[in-house]
Order: sequence, then structure tokens, then C-alpha cells
Amino acid sequence: MRARAVTGMTLLLLSPLLASCGDDEDTTKPGDVIRAQVDDQFKKGTEATVVLPTGRLLITAAEPVDSAGSDETRARENVEAPSGAVLVPITWQYDPWASNRLDGVFDTDDTPIIDLVSEGEAYRLPPPDDGSEAGESFYVVVDGDGTDRTLELEFDGVVQSVDLKNGDVEAGGAQGLYDIADKRLKPEPCDDAGKWFDTKLATVEFGCDIVGPVLTPYAGGEWAPDGRLFMVLTLSTELRSYTLTNGLGGAARYAAGTVKVKATLDGSTPVSSVSNDDGTDACPIPASAVCGWSKHLIFEVPAKDSEQGPLTTEVSYGLVLGSAFGEFDPPNRQKVDAEEEIKLWEK
Repeated sequence: MRARAVTGMTLLLLSPLLASCGDDEDTTKPGDVIRAQVDDQFKKGTEATVVLPTGRLLITAAEPVDSAGSDETRARENVEAPSGAVLVPITWQYDPWASNRLDGVFDTDDTPIIDLVSEGEAYRLPPPDDGSEAGESFYVVVDGDGTDRTLELEFDGVVQSVDLKNGDVEAGGAQGLYDIADKRLKPEPCDDAGKWFDTKLATVEFGCDIVGPVLTPYAGGEWAPDGRLFMVLTLSTELRSYTLTNGLGGAARYAAGTVKVKATLDGSTPVSSVSNDDGTDACPIPASAVCGWSKHLIFEVPAKDSEQGPLTTEVSYGLVLGSAFGEFDPPNRQKVDAEEEIKLWEK
């Protein structure tokens, strides 16, 4: 996984404060960012949605203005644009309903680098706050009349642009992020125990869910190489109990203490495997006898032949005897294996 330092971030975060400090003389200059009074102040204007590895960024941009009154700024001060400049009003917010839907897959601590570009000049903006529930609104001071105004959002080397006049988005190399359908992010069962296990003499309480697969140009903290995509899915299994009989009326009930899983796609192993952080990737799951395994699996596939599969999954459990009855003297420990080929795409 790669992390990237954004230089000058401290100064950027301070710029709203610096821009709104009240001196005896007007110090407003191009590039200043002035906080608006209300978080979601600019509800009317040009709207656009930009999909980033950090989430869906919802943007509203109002028409440029020459000034902002004391009832429109966070500092409650009148702000006048310098001669030959204007204020560009912007509201943005990460979509609270969708911004964390692929956190485990994208697995990044990076932030976008954003410039407001107007008449050939680029003005660096502080990155959006992913913890802001109501959004962030601000004015950006730019030279000229602001007729030509575009946001450029760079994430780990890939640039997207938004025309703030009409809302048009040029996604460039990030286009695949827009193609991830929400229906692909719903869990689907894959837990027919009769297919996974030999159940002639065993009764198995077993669960399996799969989310995806989705095809994305970004996963695991990096962009896919040219001509390639990442195929990502989340596989979760759990063994609740395993009861073995001897065919003569005796039975033994086991719980799993260890689990090993090998998942391959057409013989290839994942380029990355990220543990699900919801507590289900543990054997046993705390405060239960359930043996869980849950990971985000990232495979690299050709962009022109991306719907690879099936997913061959081999699971091996280390079992510990809990109880036995009848004419049966089972071992205290034993291993049981399960295997299945999971169909990933509807043909």
C-alpha cells in the first residue's frame, strides 16, 4: 500500500483563518479561501458529482460575486474582492450515503489535491473534510471575472476536472470508478453446505457470503497498470458447528479453532488480501464459538477480458471436540476440508 504526503497542507488548512482575520486594511488577495457562514450555504448553482477513491464528492458552485456580506461569512465580516478579482462560491461534501461503500477495497489514507483553475491561474484549495456531516462552503478569491472556472482533482497521479459553469466532469483514468453499480455491493449467499462439505456422516452449520465482484481501476491503495483492472470481491465464511456421526447412533460435536482459506481466480492468487474490519475475520469470533474468515480479495485482470472466474475456494478447519454421545470414541482434534467453485458472473 502506498501513502503520499501532501506538502504545504498546514498552510492550506490555515488559509481560511488567515483570509478571514480582520485587519484595519483589506488584505484579501487572489487565492484566499474565505469560509461561508453556513456549511451548506450554496444550495443553488451548478451541481456535479466526482467519484474519488475517498468517496463521492458532491459539489455545488454558485455564480461569482464581487463581495460577501457580514451575514454570509463565518467571521461575520464584509469581504470585498480586490480590484480586478471576484469571489467564487463553492459548497462540497462527501456523499454520506455512499462515501464508505468501498473503504475496505480502496484502502487508502491519501487525500485529493484540488485546484480551482480560472483564466489559466491555479488556486490550491484545502481538501474536503470527510467527517463533515453538513458540508463545507467557502469563497475563493480569483483574478478576472471567473467566467472560466474549473476544479481539477488529482488523486495519486490521476486527474479529473469539473467545469463549474455546466457541471461537466472529465474523469480520465478514473472513469471506471463511476461504473461500479451499487447492486454489485450487496451480499449474495454461497453457503450450500452440501456442495462445500462431504455430508454423508456430517451435519454442518456453515455460512458463506460474497460481495461483488466489482471492476475498478483503483484498489488496495494504487491505480491498476495500463490495460489492466482490479477485480475485487469480499468473501466471508463462518463455521458455526460440525457434527460427525458414526452411523451407529453415536455423534460428536466439534467447534473450529483455526481456519485457512485459499481463493484463486483461474489459478491466480490475489495481488492483495485485506482483512474485513467488521469483526468477522476471526476464529473464533469474540464471545462466540463461530469460526469466521472475511477478506477483501483483489485480483488483477485484463481490461479487455475482465470477467474472469469462477472463484475456486479451498477451506481447511482445525476442529476441537466439544461433546460426544452414544457408542462413539471420536478424536479430540481433527481437520476437515471444504471446497467450492463460486460462479461470479451471470452469463
